[in-house]
Amino acid sequence: MDVYDFSLASDQYSLALVHIFNPGDGAVTSMNSIQIGWENDGYQNTHCLNTACPGFQPEAGAAIFLGDVIEPVSHPNGVKQNITIKVLKVDRASGDWLVHYGFNQHEPTLIGRYPKSLFTGGLAERASDITIGGAVMTPRSTDLVPMGSGYLPSTTVAAAFSNFQIIDQNGQASLVNQNLPVHVTQPGMYSVTPVINGQFFYGGPFQSPT
Repeated sequence: MDVYDFSLASDQYSLALVHIFNPGDGAVTSMNSIQIGWENDGYQNTHCLNTACPGFQPEAGAAIFLGDVIEPVSHPNGVKQNITIKVLKVDRASGDWLVHYGFNQHEPTLIGRYPKSLFTGGLAERASDITIGGAVMTPRSTDLVPMGSGYLPSTTVAAAFSNFQIIDQNGQASLVNQNLPVHVTQPGMYSVTPVINGQFFYGGPFQSPT
């Protein structure tokens, strides 16, 4: 996923993420989830990220630690900088979820794990759903918060998720080469393209569309 940085107010955020979850029996208390990505609000509104809650076990000598600043970042009219995130369950016996990270096409390496013991059900066994994309928040309807690069995917400078793959229960990865269901809460402001060969573009807007 491409990585960007913005100057935002303390009550705003912009993020890109991979959300892996299992809703359990449908009750809120039974949902298990893991969210991995980047965000831009100084952790003011998104709560309990990184190691603010116990559980994540960092790998000794890892290339990056949860909460570290990612540098350099992309510029819409310049070079794109991106990170590679790989999350997989190593096996049913141990059940741990392993998190790997790579920067600018470097092979992702292990940075830590979420132990199976964190989950009372759902993710203790498997993931049933995956959501990927961007999100923004602002309490003022008159303010527009940039998502992705800040530009709509109809432009050549939009942010992208690339090489999107699903890893099955046998550890085999396959490129997502078909379109997926889309959820956009403000289609007049933000947008997303279909998935083609494991890639899609998303985001908007630095300014209100005309």
